[in-house]
Amino acid sequence: LLLDGFPLELIDGDVSNVPVLWITAVLRAVAEKVGRASRVFVLTVIGVQSTGKSTLLNTMFCLRFAVSSGRCTRGAYMQLMKVTGSLAEELGCDFILVIDTEGLRAPEFATLTDSYEHDNELATFVVGLSNVTLVNISMESIAEMKDILQIVVHSLLRMKLAGKRPKCIFVHQNVGDVSAHEQNLRGRQKLLGQLDKMTEAAAKLEKVEGVTFRDVMDYDADKDNWYIPGLWQGTPPMAAVNTGYSEHVFHLKKSLIQCLLKGKPDQGAFTIPDFTKWMTGLWEHFIFSFQNSLFAEAYNQLSVKYKDWEWELRKFTHSWGNEAEN
Repeated sequence: LLLDGFPLELIDGDVSNVPVLWITAVLRAVAEKVGRASRVFVLTVIGVQSTGKSTLLNTMFCLRFAVSSGRCTRGAYMQLMKVTGSLAEELGCDFILVIDTEGLRAPEFATLTDSYEHDNELATFVVGLSNVTLVNISMESIAEMKDILQIVVHSLLRMKLAGKRPKCIFVHQNVGDVSAHEQNLRGRQKLLGQLDKMTEAAAKLEKVEGVTFRDVMDYDADKDNWYIPGLWQGTPPMAAVNTGYSEHVFHLKKSLIQCLLKGKPDQGAFTIPDFTKWMTGLWEHFIFSFQNSLFAEAYNQLSVKYKDWEWELRKFTHSWGNEAEN
């Protein structure tokens, strides 16, 4: 079914778990059918709930991910696409593995105390698996995306320290102005400044100094930010489809192909056995549970402050005890 183009559940959204044995068995069977040397390029999309992630992938690659309002994707699903002809030699891969994820900061989990752990695990896992990650940003959810970006940046830094350097492309959806790319130069510079601050905070936790976002990944503010208009012109169900949406998605797809063609060794495609091994190690040993880098940094600062207070209290108690005895 996976080879025929049907999505396979990668992360069980009901229990937030990766069925490693099942996924490994399926991918082993795929490798036996297509050859163990077949190479796979991994593309993932993440973002806040109901920002059009599944629609973006379906439009870009003619896929079959479920689409609806609200929470239509639970966990994460992957779909395999065969690359044929001379394009496979040019891209250096035989398949493209597309991973669609559930929306982060879902209202269904807002009241749960461990909702941040769920989002962190999901974002860290899929970013670590990917060669390229599309960070889907809706213009209506910029504030919520700041937390997501902190998670993504920390994930990228950890991948770099592990010898892997995935790439991120920021996709800004529901942008009405056709000249948005030219008009948002200041916004892209501000985004880069925020990413640098997040990288610096994450680097402190990893005990690394002097690291900027461009040290973590090759980032071009002009080429790695895409502005896409809304899918509908008006309010569904009577709204007409916006043809500008598919046109912009097509140009984004061409850019992704160029990214594949210019891929570096540390961004290269996996063989299927290597992908399976990396997925297992990533899930079992690499997931962290802080809500974001800034919360973790605040926790560390509070711990240091607490130690100082404890030492001051010990000194005062000792001095008071000596004075009372004398």
